[in-house]
Amino acid sequence: MAKRLSQRIWKFKGPLLMPTRPLATPLLQYDRSPGSVDKFRSSDEFDLPEGCNATGWKDLHVSGSASIASIEQVSRLNPSPKSPVIVLDLREESHAIVGNFPVTWGVPNNWANVGKSREEVLADEYDRIDTLKGQVTVQLLHRQDVANEIDDNPRSVTLSRPQIFSEEEVVRAAGANYVRLMVSDHLVPRAEDVNAFIEMERGMAAHEKLHVHCSAGQGRTGIFIAMHDMLRNASRVSFEDIINRQLAFNPGRALDFHKNIAHEERSDFRNDRLEFISLFYEYSKANSNGQPFLWSEWLDLHGPEGIDDGR
Repeated sequence: MAKRLSQRIWKFKGPLLMPTRPLATPLLQYDRSPGSVDKFRSSDEFDLPEGCNATGWKDLHVSGSASIASIEQVSRLNPSPKSPVIVLDLREESHAIVGNFPVTWGVPNNWANVGKSREEVLADEYDRIDTLKGQVTVQLLHRQDVANEIDDNPRSVTLSRPQIFSEEEVVRAAGANYVRLMVSDHLVPRAEDVNAFIEMERGMAAHEKLHVHCSAGQGRTGIFIAMHDMLRNASRVSFEDIINRQLAFNPGRALDFHKNIAHEERSDFRNDRLEFISLFYEYSKANSNGQPFLWSEWLDLHGPEGIDDGR
């Protein structure tokens, strides 16, 4: 066990497998129609199924959803000076809110910005939003029709002089705080983003709420909600119990260790992400609430001979 843990630590200390950025021109796509279901769930409103370990659950104050589209969507979290809320935007891909439609400049796998620095991503998004504001009309293509390569009459929406905002503008207008991490869809988060997440967690008040989202509200969202749970509870709840209750809470299969995905195109990336989340549990158990070490600092403490596997 100790050897396996040390091997995982060594693996995540170095550069990980990265996909090639697609050459396709990003297309402006809408994720869903305004007001449609966005996979919202809140630990404050969710009763764990019988048999799940509930230790620390009601103190998480965490929620998740798909992409943010409106002030109203953020307002239902009831942010206020006495009840602060952080909206954690995990999306590396450039995105905005156009006429209450959540939109993305998308390519296959959401990898239009993969491999770019944080500064490069923000510059790309700013330039695209600025260009869009200069257009009289804006056409949006439906994300699923683009993904399914429907060339014959794909669903689309044409808007005339729509209001256009960055997500940060919408979140802050609703009275919540905004944090952006550049997490590539389907991939292990970069060490710099894991460190930034831990620093955010360190600064949160005990009663502060955290709302996490990505594009579809499943993969990246589920991973980071589990990380939030681990930072708070790994010292007293087993890895298996945290994963079981997170599977009950989160839609999708990002945390399903039993799903056979060997035939899938992204199987290596998915396996890396599962390895990461199991190692992050070990980090959290040794660094409750992200103290005393950041993720990268903890990795640097250990060489290939490693440490004892405490699970």
